[in-house]
Amino acid sequence: MTAAPVLFEIRRLGRVWRLASSDGLFFGLFQTRASALRCAVEEADRRHDADVLLHTHD
Repeated sequence: MTAAPVLFEIRRLGRVWRLASSDGLFFGLFQTRASALRCAVEEADRRHDADVLLHTHD
């Protein structure tokens, strides 16, 4: 049985962008969506079972 993939979720939270992993092991706040996305992609690339989820509307 395979484990569920880890998702890195990016959401707008007021004036900042929140990045969090579904397994609860990674979290960050960013000033721009681009910087949050860049960090999410880099972290997901380090894990073979990870994907990035970007919410495009508030």
